[in-house]
Amino acid sequence: MSSGLIVLIFIVALILIVGYVVAVILRKRNEALLAALEERKEKLYNLPVNDEVEAVKNMHLIGQSQIAFREWNQKWVDLSLNSFADIENNLFEAEGYNNSFRFLKAKHAIENIESQIDLISEDIHAIRQALEDLKKQESKNSGRVLHALELFEHLQHTV
Repeated sequence: MSSGLIVLIFIVALILIVGYVVAVILRKRNEALLAALEERKEKLYNLPVNDEVEAVKNMHLIGQSQIAFREWNQKWVDLSLNSFADIENNLFEAEGYNNSFRFLKAKHAIENIESQIDLISEDIHAIRQALEDLKKQESKNSGRVLHALELFEHLQHTV
């Protein structure tokens, strides 16, 4: 064989080896990113929002507070049933892209999942804050009602 052909075979083999190493590194990096996203999703899903919703649901809300609670409760139900399932499907899809060495599609899917998780995180924070506000409002209203009842009993006793 000629020396030029041996050099060409060596260069092609070197390019293939470098390409394979780069592909393995990209795949491992994406796997780590996907695992981190899965962990973030699980942390968000495991927040005690259901317990907080149940605690507020058991309070005696009336009027605007009750309407606000229903809206926030519906938002949580939508998130827990739809948004988390969408993220799970997107994670599965991104893993498929990564396993089939379609790194550009995997990267795009990972960025999409990150933005979905960020939006859900903001929504959950807003829901939890609204539930806390409803608890404070109900506590304040209960205090006012008790004060009014005490005043009523005092006035009734004096009359």
